Amino acid sequence: MNRVFLKKSIIQSTLFSITISIFMITMVLILFFGKTFWEKESVKLEYDLLTIALDVKQTIDSNWHLILSYQDDVNAPPRTQQMIKLDEAIRPLLQEKHPYSVAYYDLALDRMVSEGKQIESVEEVVVDLHGTSKIKVLDYDHITLVSVPVLLEKDVKGYVWAYATKSEFELGPFTGYSISFSLLFLSLGIIIILIQKFMKEIQHQLEEFSESIVHPEANLSWNFHGLPELKPVFDRIAGYTQELNAINDELEASQRRFKQIMEGISDGLFSIDKEWRLLFYNDVAKKYFDKSDEELKMKNILEIFPDFSLTVTYQYISEVFISAEPAYFEGEGILTPERIFHTSIYPFEEGITVFFRDITEQRQQQHEMARLERLNLVGQMAAGISHEIRNPLTTVKGFLQLRGSKVSDSDEREYNELMISEIDCANTIISEFLSLAKNNMDSTKEQDINQIIYRIFPMIQADANNGNKELILNLNPLPSLMLNENEIRQLILNFVRNALEVTPPGGCVIIRTYEERNLIVLAVQDQGCGIPEEIRDKIGTPFFTTKESGTGLGIAISMGIAHRHNAELIFDTGNQGTTFKVIFKRRNILSKKDEVI
Repeated sequence: MNRVFLKKSIIQSTLFSITISIFMITMVLILFFGKTFWEKESVKLEYDLLTIALDVKQTIDSNWHLILSYQDDVNAPPRTQQMIKLDEAIRPLLQEKHPYSVAYYDLALDRMVSEGKQIESVEEVVVDLHGTSKIKVLDYDHITLVSVPVLLEKDVKGYVWAYATKSEFELGPFTGYSISFSLLFLSLGIIIILIQKFMKEIQHQLEEFSESIVHPEANLSWNFHGLPELKPVFDRIAGYTQELNAINDELEASQRRFKQIMEGISDGLFSIDKEWRLLFYNDVAKKYFDKSDEELKMKNILEIFPDFSLTVTYQYISEVFISAEPAYFEGEGILTPERIFHTSIYPFEEGITVFFRDITEQRQQQHEMARLERLNLVGQMAAGISHEIRNPLTTVKGFLQLRGSKVSDSDEREYNELMISEIDCANTIISEFLSLAKNNMDSTKEQDINQIIYRIFPMIQADANNGNKELILNLNPLPSLMLNENEIRQLILNFVRNALEVTPPGGCVIIRTYEERNLIVLAVQDQGCGIPEEIRDKIGTPFFTTKESGTGLGIAISMGIAHRHNAELIFDTGNQGTTFKVIFKRRNILSKKDEVI
């Protein structure tokens, strides 16, 4: 019932309460007066029956000599004749008292003479009387009966019965009773309708009153003639309303400023309550979630993103909910485990706020800078020591060549040539050291990278044929680039020779060039078994190699060459092989203006 009242207006509740109250009062009155009415009717019925019975008894007493004539006759007729004479003597004395019935019961003959409706259970009445000499009222299911004894010299000779059936007794009073209460209900209905009309009028007045509060500028069109008591209330509410409007305007302005600030933050931001429902999110977070407002607003984030419970972010948020202390960490994202995010979690009374920033590229740049710094350090070391080592080696090689011209012994000549060969190997390593440190960009000129590949193709094809491998060119027309041909030749040779070494006999190495999103791509693809995952981060580190006779400088030198040409070196690897790509950025491509000049 309380819920019903909460959903209704005060007017409706009041009208409903009045209706229920009137109905309950009416029912109580019906029950109370109905019981009293029926009790009164029962007493009246018994009184009327008793009056009729006494009147008939008095008549019988006055004419008792007629009855005694057949009882004192010595030559008494048979019983049947006696009953007929009794009927002839008694029946004229019984007068019908509609709607009641009258009867005389003779004990000697066990005979009832009646005027009106017959009594169905005479034996039951006789048994209940037990030959009593007192007036008695008997009430049965179908009749009400008053019995008056007929005495002769204190002996009971018979009974006068006045009785009425229940249906005859109840019909008349019930009809009047029904008419009375029908009029009562009709009156109550009219009263309720009038109350409802007045209530609707009050409701209409209150609605106008509410409108005048919501729109104070329209209050001149409404007066208080219907409810003058509301005038002071209206004045106070109007004052409060103006204050609330001012506060509301200030709050809305504050909310707009807050939203502008939150939307202006470059970091992703979202807030969730303790039920994990999204309370707020800025445009950065919405773009990251890639969902509509209908899918996000006040929705459980665990239901929107089921895999969120498996992330590090979920673990930290759970801990902050428990500890109510801020948390900061770097780790995988909510939807992109392959990227790195710096995340800050701040608790508040209703939940937590999460700030997140994608720092994947920043970490990659830091890693690349660290690698370049190591490469630069090695180059500086190479530049410093290479000259110091090369000078004595040149002297040693010269003396060995001089000595070799004078040695006649074949064994000594062989040893001499071996030493010269080892010195040449040392010079080759020193030259690779020096290539890490030198900057040959002064020798760059406008060139087509495809033409450089064509010029060195016969040499690298011979290397492929010697290993029973195939070298395939897939070169597409490209714009000119500013290139140092010697360095590009060295870069291509490094990648192609590495690819030929890992490709099994009968396999092929593919050299491709193409343009993609205004970028020029040089790709060398092998058919080896791929680079193991545990050493991929070490690729390009100076002196790191998996070859037995390698120096670990080939890729490091190639990365330095790519860096000097404003290019990026990346690789894709898997079980089917590895592809190294050198991506030349747009600013290294000649513009139309440069070509004209």
